[in-house]
Amino acid sequence: MKKTAWRILSAFLVISLSMSFLTACGDLSDYDDENVGSYDSQDEGSNPSSNINSQGEPGTWLVMLYQDADDETLERDIFLDLNEAEIVGSSDMVTIVSQIDRFDGGFDGDGDWTSTKRFLVLQDNDLETIGSEELADLDEMDMSDPQTLEDFVTWAISTYPADHYALIMSDHGMGWLGGWTDSNPNSGEMSLSEIDSALYNIVTKTGIGQLDFFGFDACLMAQLEAFSMLAPYAQYAVASEETEPAIGWAYASFLGSLVENPAMSGADLAKAVVDSYISEDYRIANDDARVSYIEENYEYSGDIPAQQVAADMSVDITLSAIDLSQIAALNEAMNQLAMALTYVDQSGVAAARAYAQSYTSVFDKDLPDSFYDLGNFVELLMDETGDADVVAAGQQVLNVLQQAVLAEKHGEQKPGSTGISFYFPNSKLYTMTTDEEWLSYTSTADRFAAASLWDDFLVFHYMGKEINAEAADLMVLDPISGSSNQDFSDAIAASAPETGATVEAPGSGDITVGEVTSSTYELAADETTTISAEVSGTNIGYIYYYVSYYSEVDESFLMADMEFLYSDTSKEIGGTIYPDWGDDTSFTASTEWSPTVYYLNDGVDEAFIYLEPEVYGATYEEDVYTLYGLYAPGGDESKQQEAMIKFDGYFEMKSFWVFTGEDGTGAPREATFKEGDTFTVYQLWQDYIADTEEWEFNYYLGDVLTYYGEPFTVVAYEAFSGIYEVGIRVQDYDGNYTESFINITVPEY
Repeated sequence: MKKTAWRILSAFLVISLSMSFLTACGDLSDYDDENVGSYDSQDEGSNPSSNINSQGEPGTWLVMLYQDADDETLERDIFLDLNEAEIVGSSDMVTIVSQIDRFDGGFDGDGDWTSTKRFLVLQDNDLETIGSEELADLDEMDMSDPQTLEDFVTWAISTYPADHYALIMSDHGMGWLGGWTDSNPNSGEMSLSEIDSALYNIVTKTGIGQLDFFGFDACLMAQLEAFSMLAPYAQYAVASEETEPAIGWAYASFLGSLVENPAMSGADLAKAVVDSYISEDYRIANDDARVSYIEENYEYSGDIPAQQVAADMSVDITLSAIDLSQIAALNEAMNQLAMALTYVDQSGVAAARAYAQSYTSVFDKDLPDSFYDLGNFVELLMDETGDADVVAAGQQVLNVLQQAVLAEKHGEQKPGSTGISFYFPNSKLYTMTTDEEWLSYTSTADRFAAASLWDDFLVFHYMGKEINAEAADLMVLDPISGSSNQDFSDAIAASAPETGATVEAPGSGDITVGEVTSSTYELAADETTTISAEVSGTNIGYIYYYVSYYSEVDESFLMADMEFLYSDTSKEIGGTIYPDWGDDTSFTASTEWSPTVYYLNDGVDEAFIYLEPEVYGATYEEDVYTLYGLYAPGGDESKQQEAMIKFDGYFEMKSFWVFTGEDGTGAPREATFKEGDTFTVYQLWQDYIADTEEWEFNYYLGDVLTYYGEPFTVVAYEAFSGIYEVGIRVQDYDGNYTESFINITVPEY
């Protein structure tokens, strides 16, 4: 049980302000949220903007696929998305073009070319080879550069003018931060404000007015901030609140519907994308393609019914079709709600944030989630505050939200999803993302900041700064005036924290955990004891019991287990389940403990693991746990990436996620283990720091497991002998922990 000497990163109590605090959805080491504006075309294949003719034959469509596959995790899947589009191909009424950039060192199929190419997508049934007409080889392009996006779209519109236009951007997404990373040549990413600027230049140069349809085939982009950016430039959009499986959208299905019926509107196309998601994907719906997909991803020789495969892949998905013409009204309703919230107890607002349906964090895994479902949050607000004005304003938000969301689907593990998410950080993350010199929420989501009072409310919530109701300018979302006004500096300044102001967290709790008692303090591995503690205070969110093993060799504690404690009654709002600790300010929390430790088994070797509780279910079987580690494709340590495996309450493996980027930064995307891949587990230790005389949590590398073709399994063992710290830990609405513990000895046996 010796710790690896390589310290990876700190957790819980130590939060670094270095750039490596990001663990998901984008490498921000070179982040520049001021890099917006006009660009000179660098694409030799582009027509001069003055000669662009954007008006094609009535009823015709141009579908533009911006496919950033310059990524080891996504290269093959985006490559297959293009091949799925070829199952349909262009027609006399629908032209499909692609610009795809491949990765050097990932998927080596179809000649293993790694440059950026443009294709006129033609019908072809071969999923493993691109059969479309190659129009240009652009060498290595930076797909994270907004200029590259602008050049592709203006080229496509000038070359293939149509009556209707659709643009789909595929890669990793980070919500309001943007996404579209490209490790070669510049290791950059495209911020939301840069996408905004590129779209502004596109509609200005081409004169198309608006795109009929815009798609983010990427993780986490169905945010009010992102849709507010899109509102001036497109009529309808599709995006996901949560991360997306690697299989992506069902291109053959929705493009087939469009080719079959080009009279479809942008709204019809958006609904077709959502309706076909996962269940009608060609790799699942087609019998031959499904057998190949199963053998590749399930390590199972044979067939599984399409319905079962789709169900297995859909447990935690989301996808939404949005009428962007309603985004101004939705922001207006949110602005009224923000003003109403300034007159209520802010702890009720913090409670709604703590319990609302959340989505994968793009920030340090030791910070609480910050992306929340808007509808579910509002429902919780109405219940938690009980204020008549908040209820009225909240109901208006829900009414407009229902009009804005044309279609939506979500899996059983995301029950509170209603179609649109938004950003609500805890106090620590709020401080981090108001730093103009480092990472600024309002400078990055600048159009949203101009239209919304939500960013102003965050300053009120955490710093008490009064909101100026006149600061919001909904005209920036208008298709005409919105696309002609690019200066949002006044809005950014209006919601900036005052110099020297102190951040206070309304969600912090004045919590006390009394002395932990046990029915025995020496416990055989096959026995059970009851541990209890008196819990008192305010803003009590979740309560856990935890167990850690004391290593005499390391003079540190190794975290062994942590699980939710359930309240006598739970509450359900909009599908989300959360504990109800009642009206008493003091109560007893207790649980039974039988000395148990857990290992992950690969069929040959085992590794000691600590599973972190992530989702509070109606019963413990419905809980979700996460194991963090390092993934190495083919066992190549030079290609190691941060990763996580999710388990249900039965400790059955449900999904596997890989994060791109270096030092733990990057976007999450669901992946599958291949034979020979390795997974090095993280262990969480608590070390005593002599200089500060405090205990500090740190992650270290544990044992290495190899994937041999069968899923990893969790194995429970009777705990080895030694001293165990067994405690009760209480988390407040802001994500802070208060705990108390005792030592229990497990004797030799």
